[in-house]
Amino acid sequence: MSEEKKRRVVSALVSGGIMLLVILVTILAYQLVGIYSRNNRIKALDAEIATLEAQISSTDDSIKEWSERWKIEQRARELGLMYDDDEE
Repeated sequence: MSEEKKRRVVSALVSGGIMLLVILVTILAYQLVGIYSRNNRIKALDAEIATLEAQISSTDDSIKEWSERWKIEQRARELGLMYDDDEE
């Protein structure tokens, strides 16, 4: 092979390698941005889940409290006890 052909082959290989490297770095950067945005979304959803679980817990407590009070008041009415504002 002549010196000119060697230079062409080497320059073609180098330019091909550089193009491949640029493409790979671009894909890597795109993937990293995607991962970062998904992680932020996951954190936001975890915070929202925690908030909703707290609301569910407080609602369960309110339901229990209301249910217990309702049972007590119902039994008191069965025994003939009433509030001052109850209608007979």
